[in-house]
Amino acid sequence: MDQRILVTGARRGIGAALATGLAAPGVTLLLHHLDATAEAEEVARRCRDLGAQAETLDADLADSSAVTDLAHRAGNIDVLINNAARASNVPIDAMTVDEWQAVFAVNVTAPMLLAQALGAGMSARGWGRIINVVSPTVALGGPSGPAYVSSKAALIGLTRSLARALGPGGVTVNALSPGAIRTEGEDELERAEHAAGRGVGNHQTPVVSRQAIPRALTPDDLVATVRLLAGEGSAAITGQVLEVGAGLVFR
Repeated sequence: MDQRILVTGARRGIGAALATGLAAPGVTLLLHHLDATAEAEEVARRCRDLGAQAETLDADLADSSAVTDLAHRAGNIDVLINNAARASNVPIDAMTVDEWQAVFAVNVTAPMLLAQALGAGMSARGWGRIINVVSPTVALGGPSGPAYVSSKAALIGLTRSLARALGPGGVTVNALSPGAIRTEGEDELERAEHAAGRGVGNHQTPVVSRQAIPRALTPDDLVATVRLLAGEGSAAITGQVLEVGAGLVFR
């Protein structure tokens, strides 16, 4: 099945793994990034090596006009994967309105705008898949800060609302909750937190110990589930949060 797939935050980590995991002949991958052309082009090269067509698209998801422009440049999309996110470990006693709004702009508003712009075309064509990457911190309450946890809870609510709104048009909308996956972005955030005097150590160790399968996960652990959600076999799955976290959270 030929597909056009847009993956936000595709330059590395989970986004890169999902993009390369979906790469195949007949697939066109549009890889979103922000000011990371070299990294995104390397992911695109790997996708092309697997037989897919691939191109990179630069956009600042914190800017609503840039998000709208991204959707316009992407054109008709069959599968939208809202993976890009702004992390935040700022505690409530240090939270500012600017920090709160910046996190929500990327983590909630951008996925809404992309779904709004691209979901209409999916419905008109009678088929589409939207996959929103969320977080088990919504169930656990942390260890991320309140802005991040709240934004991912809002994204779950958006997922369920979109599933109702777009379902009649043959579009499914689901949330993927990755569990404790160590990414380059988390490493960078942890270093920044330590530099700001807010470091609390590696969050992964206590989280992994709470999993039913107590091993560190990698982005590749998500690929099979995303292939399911992006394909024909998921036609009856919508409005769901799929926990792919080795049993960290049971629903």
